[in-house]
Amino acid sequence: MSQPKIEVFADGAAVARAALQFWIERHSRGGPFWVSLAGGTTPKELYRMLAEQPLSWADLHLLWGDERFVPHDHADSNYRMVKETLLDRISGVGEAHPWKILGDAEASAEDYEQVVRTRPQGVDLCLLGMGDDGHTASLFPGSKGLEEQQRWALANWVEKFDSHRLTLTYPYLNLSREVLFLITGAGKARALREVLRDGQHPAAGVRGLEGTFFFVDKAAAAELGG
Repeated sequence: MSQPKIEVFADGAAVARAALQFWIERHSRGGPFWVSLAGGTTPKELYRMLAEQPLSWADLHLLWGDERFVPHDHADSNYRMVKETLLDRISGVGEAHPWKILGDAEASAEDYEQVVRTRPQGVDLCLLGMGDDGHTASLFPGSKGLEEQQRWALANWVEKFDSHRLTLTYPYLNLSREVLFLITGAGKARALREVLRDGQHPAAGVRGLEGTFFFVDKAAAAELGG
């Protein structure tokens, strides 16, 4: 598996612009383009800019890397964020597969397991963020989801939130053709160094089959050195 490629940009806006060009280049190759989406501030700006692009939306097929176990109209919903910034502003998307919020988190995870099993080769592009604790998607330090080897979609209990998070797991994320991490802010600097230099934290466990990219701002890169 190839080493991650790290690119440092001035700020979060520059990271989002670089991610936009990365997406456009891959999307414009033609044919179905499968993407696993991330939540967060920088992806939100990326989706806003994407909505202004003249892309072939019928080629686009969307999964969500993780979701909060809240209704789709809830302020914390990753689906709602993508809907408002991208989906409501374009037309003719090939497929969009948000997590269904069912009677309990496990039922939602079992349902999404069936969804991702229809795409067994993984996605073309997996967008991910990272928390200041080194988590990615909803794979948090100390959570059982880190140990999962069979399931592709999971209701992962997160102790610090006293709740379940819905997430794709390493076995599926690591089928991705390319992985692009978007990481901004000084609060991420220590965790980013520990991920890239020491292989620590959940974010260190995701790698694309053909490439893994970290687009980070100067603040997040502060501890990486020269």
